Amino acid sequence: MWVQSPTGRSCNLLADVASRSLSVVVCRAEMAGVLSQSISQVAILAPNWLGDVALALPSLQTLVKARPETTLHVVGRAPFGEVVNLLSTPRLKHHSCAQNNRERRRLLQDINPDAVILLSGSFRSAWIARGLGNIRIGTRTEGRGWLLTHAIPRGTSRPRPTCELYADLVEVAVGRRPKRPKRLVPEDPKPARSGVVLVPGASRDNKKWPESRFVDLGQKLQASGHAIMLLGAPEENARLCALSEHIPRSRVICENSLHAALLAIRNAAVVVGNDTGPRHLATLFGTPCV
Repeated sequence: MWVQSPTGRSCNLLADVASRSLSVVVCRAEMAGVLSQSISQVAILAPNWLGDVALALPSLQTLVKARPETTLHVVGRAPFGEVVNLLSTPRLKHHSCAQNNRERRRLLQDINPDAVILLSGSFRSAWIARGLGNIRIGTRTEGRGWLLTHAIPRGTSRPRPTCELYADLVEVAVGRRPKRPKRLVPEDPKPARSGVVLVPGASRDNKKWPESRFVDLGQKLQASGHAIMLLGAPEENARLCALSEHIPRSRVICENSLHAALLAIRNAAVVVGNDTGPRHLATLFGTPCV
């Protein structure tokens, strides 16, 4: 039974104030992020797709700014290091790793991180990072929550943009939410743009615009005086070369290195493509994209 008395009310009030004060302290601690300002080494397991790596750049920028004394080690596929290096900061280091789980784990052990941020949502990535560092931050997917110290829910059963999922992790890590992507190329002076980049490929057939439409578009643009570049992954080389026969003087770019692709996207007047990595890179470069 609750007995109302001046003393009881005072005790209750003090308890309520203490509880609220504790909540404020907890909220402020969460806002500061779980990674301390003095943390030395943080490993980041990168996603496996080019587009996802491009979408992760704003999150990497936020991590760099929020923890200026921390070295961030991005572990991912070899070609994607060229994308990470677009941020041009010495404290952001890319480590190329093999597909073998044992070699990836050995690489992480050599880094000896204080914390691990898993941008990759697979169980495999969490298993590779198991027990490494005092903090392991990742989304709660594929039953891997028990391998993480901070398992972040996806927030909704509906699909969310990949960049939002990355932003959730970064906000937990450093207390700051990444803003909209900033251009990697200064607006002034503006780059001299010319040529049209066509990207006919995609990871799934249901993401593809018919190839015949790309051919028709390429022919019409070329007839109007525009140089045409067909861009794709190395395994798409034969296919794009076949398409290029219908677009005379078009250039095919399907190299293991991303240097030529990045240069083409950066300097293009426009990129026309499916829902693939080059489209997200075009956004970061400020290149118009259709």
